[in-house]
Amino acid sequence: MPGGVLSDKEIIRRLKDDLIIHPMLDESTQVKECKVDLHLSGVFYEILRSSVDSYDPLATTAGNDFRKEILIPLGQYLVLHPGDLILASTFENVNIPTNLLGILEGRSSLGRLGVIVHATASFIDPGFKGAITLELSNLGHLPVRLYTLARVAALAFFNINGEVTQVYGAGRQGHAHPKSEASRHHEDWEYIVIKQCRDEHS
Repeated sequence: MPGGVLSDKEIIRRLKDDLIIHPMLDESTQVKECKVDLHLSGVFYEILRSSVDSYDPLATTAGNDFRKEILIPLGQYLVLHPGDLILASTFENVNIPTNLLGILEGRSSLGRLGVIVHATASFIDPGFKGAITLELSNLGHLPVRLYTLARVAALAFFNINGEVTQVYGAGRQGHAHPKSEASRHHEDWEYIVIKQCRDEHS
């Protein structure tokens, strides 16, 4: 793990300096111990079950967006059923300085119901700007209501030892994510090489 975790006092100091979390609904209760509570936006993306038998990163359709947008107004909720995977995002946008690393954790109260907030994406990289994508899944046996603006996760911050040579989004446009992104698994360089080799021998 990188250098020490920021305390609540240090988080508040950095919020007045180079760390941006906007909008903060209530700083006095949102910042606690060594983390910042984050809330659920009202924009969800359902992963549609398509006619394809599997997701193939080498297929020409791999980049297609098999998602359906669902908008949930304030005061309303989305039901996350057992076995479901829904993409969502935080209500807050964050701007993380290049000398900090964010660590996203789901709420334990949701975890005890079987609701997982992130499948793998717990590191929020230095230089990240935008809303944080959430990979919500229900591993339990009971459907769970997810209300817009409910507290859903917490973000801790770690000082980085030294300087990073690459920051998040460097060299590409649109690295702030106002909406949840679809999978870019098919863009990994390994699949590009594999596909080139396959095409050469076909």
